[in-house]
Amino acid sequence: MTLKSIMRVVSISAACLTSPVILADEYALDQNWSAKDLATWQDTSQGSRLVPLSWMMALEVQDSKVPLLSDANIRSYGYTPRTLTFNHKSYRVPLGFVVDQGSDKALTFSRLRWMRDQSDSEPWVGMNCAACHTANLSSDNHTWEIQGGPTNADFQKFLAAIRESLAATQSDAEKFERFAAKVLAGSDTQDNRQALSGALGTLNQFLEKSATLNHTDLEYGPGRVDAVGHILNRVAQLNDAPNPTPNPSDAPVSYPFLWNTPQHDKVQWNGVAPNKRLGKDGLDIGALARNASEVVGVFGDVAFRSDAFLKGFDSSVRLDNLDDLERTLERLKPPKWPGKLGAIDPAKQHKGATLFAANCSSCHLPLSRDDLKSKIVAKMVAINPATEGQNLIATDAWMACNAVQFTSPAGQLKGALLNDLSGRVNDETPLVAQLGVTAREVLLNQKQTLVELALRDFLNVKPPPTPIVEKGFFAFLRSSRSAKLQRLDQCYQMAKDINAYPTLAYKARPLTGIWATAPYLHNGSVRTLYDLLLPPAQRPSSFKVGSIVFDPQQVGYIDDFGPGSPFTYDTSLLGNSNQGHDYGASSFSDDDRYALIEYMKSL
Repeated sequence: MTLKSIMRVVSISAACLTSPVILADEYALDQNWSAKDLATWQDTSQGSRLVPLSWMMALEVQDSKVPLLSDANIRSYGYTPRTLTFNHKSYRVPLGFVVDQGSDKALTFSRLRWMRDQSDSEPWVGMNCAACHTANLSSDNHTWEIQGGPTNADFQKFLAAIRESLAATQSDAEKFERFAAKVLAGSDTQDNRQALSGALGTLNQFLEKSATLNHTDLEYGPGRVDAVGHILNRVAQLNDAPNPTPNPSDAPVSYPFLWNTPQHDKVQWNGVAPNKRLGKDGLDIGALARNASEVVGVFGDVAFRSDAFLKGFDSSVRLDNLDDLERTLERLKPPKWPGKLGAIDPAKQHKGATLFAANCSSCHLPLSRDDLKSKIVAKMVAINPATEGQNLIATDAWMACNAVQFTSPAGQLKGALLNDLSGRVNDETPLVAQLGVTAREVLLNQKQTLVELALRDFLNVKPPPTPIVEKGFFAFLRSSRSAKLQRLDQCYQMAKDINAYPTLAYKARPLTGIWATAPYLHNGSVRTLYDLLLPPAQRPSSFKVGSIVFDPQQVGYIDDFGPGSPFTYDTSLLGNSNQGHDYGASSFSDDDRYALIEYMKSL
């Protein structure tokens, strides 16, 4: 059955918890997904493997006996608890956390053994698209669930809580006793306990190494993650180089909204990943490679082999499932402004449409909410520290800069042919280009006849002209403020040659459904649409983050904390700047701003 309001309001009435409800138009968001589409989105594994399922369900909060995945603890990090059914059993997990089951014989960190005669297909828990791209928005005791919208969860702290729970389970004898009794139920022998303790130590060591590579003192807060940093460091960790270079994941961004993504010629905030469909309705190799890269970052397992170049790497990545998810995404519409949030004023909307056409539409091309076919050509705007104009912005540059500048020894990738055929991977090859080669080899292992050279443009960037940060003994400088500012100066110099470094830019895109994607700018540094339309100097320099209570007048979440630990966004920190994107906002009156907002509600 198709539910017009599949991006539904979760009513406080008990009836909504037991049966599908067709909602009144004032609630409906009409995102065009069937119940089957929604199930595919929420239940399909991408190949992410974070913790074995039996372990995850037995873990406790670090300093207590409370289950790590209790509903209250899940909610405290901004995730939504849900029931996951696997192998005729039900488990409570955060939305977007799914089970992955497949042979681990050719894998690496997830090839763990903790029981005698254990299967090589032990189920693991990992993440899929829904974990990061499902938004919740509430008003007057109703909560809308927006598929493809940016989650408001605190990934950084939840991942830390999982690591802390695993470490405490290993170090606390009583905690391990309870853990082992649950994990080994029916097979609780002394030999199995020793094997379980060893496997737990192995996973803890792997996760600790990952945390060290990603370490930053910058707190992301709810609704942000440095996905690029985590993905690139995972390549550095998995490629088996003896001493990978730590690259602080210190450029968190908002989760991009996903509707209309398959229509874009290139995706990601910096436009680094092109879509590339084979034939009219064929496989989108670009999307497949992009999603495979994402799985590598969120706990995918890849077996790098220097003798397998152009033959493919074994991995846990599930390419057929990724194709299913991408095709499901092709049917997703942007959410429709619900009448429950207030009627749109026709006169203000008309005035706003005129202002938008004059001031915004050259970058943010208009796109009908029902248009799921038109191709969208990226409008890339180069970074610049102070000047705004036709091709320059003052928006925080760190996400784009880090993606180009991060390097680490190539390990098993050394000597691999680059995707653009311009040379081979070496220790100076940017990690993002190493990631592109990794994605190619993952695809070649499963889709060799289709890939060929279709990924020639995928994740290819030139290395910086000269390295800024010393390696070896002085590698710690990479995370210092002075070294960062030196890298920023270099980044701005590189950005002057946009032909050589086209990804030192950020992408403008159609704003259809933009009302449901707060906070704004790529790094989530502006709380509401109203604040975004203020002169940059007048935007709030700090605001509370975490609440999902919606402000329908200024359009964004209210200035308040969420259910977890309080977090205040400080725009003065490196990576958190809220400057840039003026484009005439300084000259608008408040009436103009609210007219523009009224128009953007209708998109």
